[in-house]
Amino acid sequence: AVVSTQSTGGRGQKGRGGKQGGGGDQQSCIGNISFDTDEKKEGRASRFKKEIFSGGSDTISTMMQSANKTGGEDYHFSDGHLIGTMTSLEKPYLRLNCAPSADQVRPEHILVKSLTHVVTRWKKDQNYTFVCEQLKSIRQDLIIQDIKNAFAVKVYECHARIALERLDTTEYNQCQTRLMDLYPQNPGQGNPEEFTTYRILYYVYIKNTSDAMKAIARLTAAEKDNEDIRFGVAVFNAWSSRNYYRFFRLYLDAPKMSGYLMDTFVQRERNNAMQCLVKAYKPAISVAKVTATLGYPDTETAMVYLDELNVVFTNPSKTAIDCKKTTIET
Repeated sequence: AVVSTQSTGGRGQKGRGGKQGGGGDQQSCIGNISFDTDEKKEGRASRFKKEIFSGGSDTISTMMQSANKTGGEDYHFSDGHLIGTMTSLEKPYLRLNCAPSADQVRPEHILVKSLTHVVTRWKKDQNYTFVCEQLKSIRQDLIIQDIKNAFAVKVYECHARIALERLDTTEYNQCQTRLMDLYPQNPGQGNPEEFTTYRILYYVYIKNTSDAMKAIARLTAAEKDNEDIRFGVAVFNAWSSRNYYRFFRLYLDAPKMSGYLMDTFVQRERNNAMQCLVKAYKPAISVAKVTATLGYPDTETAMVYLDELNVVFTNPSKTAIDCKKTTIET
């Protein structure tokens, strides 16, 4: 996969629900990319079949432990306006205890080459550990040299997208937090509306209703009219009102990389929805109804989820759930 530093899902590309995505032709770091392809969707669906309960995954477990941490950088040596002289494209990320010397930092023109190199390696090897470290190192050199221009926006958007694809919300949130500072300093650069959408969805992920409402209240008239942001607000409204049918319909039609971010909390909401369905549909509810309500692409995938939940079926063919005998723990 090539990782885009611009909006994905451009005009003419189909979204997860089969509808046309918004926006015009977009450019990535080194090419075009869509995160809404059939291959991507199948890969994400397969992950849920294999890891329907994400608590057992080290990646997701780490993600949940850090869900309430705020993003940010842990190095603050930008006061001296240092200009680096290092020319290496690759450099380990190090936790700095003192201000580095110029030969330990790469200048911006080298960082531009480094970003292209790292994204090329990502496309070739898909080695997230290596790519994440290298992108953190690039970010570190930007901070040290107090670089806050359009290139910085590009770096943080690029890292945010890669982190989302790998469900690394810790790194994603650090990039998101930095972008909130960079966008006002670089009008017209990057994709602020798209990442505003992701920020709203992130608040749903960490169940931070207060900050989500504040972010929505600060939206301008133009932002409220943006297709991406309207999607994020719609998801928040469906989630906060427990309109699960609407929530999962939106999930199936998530634009750009919204689906990846929603993947981080969709199983949690499915558990909550199942608890409501079991209480509301006594004595029984059909598996077909559950499949449609919870936004599963097919009954087979839904059955993996239901078997993991240990629901009680009314018959050997497993076409309906006995709501009286089934208990859902969330």
